[in-house]
Amino acid sequence: METLVKKFDSQGRLLLPKELREKLGEEVIIVDLGDRVELLPRKKASLKKFFDSVEVDELKEWNELKKELWAE
Repeated sequence: METLVKKFDSQGRLLLPKELREKLGEEVIIVDLGDRVELLPRKKASLKKFFDSVEVDELKEWNELKKELWAE
């Protein structure tokens, strides 16, 4: 485990090192633990289990269904 000291810029942003950004991915979940915060990678759930269980006629319908499933 590595400890880093960073400062927020004037707009409240925090720059993470490239290695951490690659490890966490594009989106993170920020957990407020009161005395500290925790960053967790947000990974999209695999939709493979739904491939043969749902029938759609058009690609547009699949894209709408995909958005709904990922929102849950």
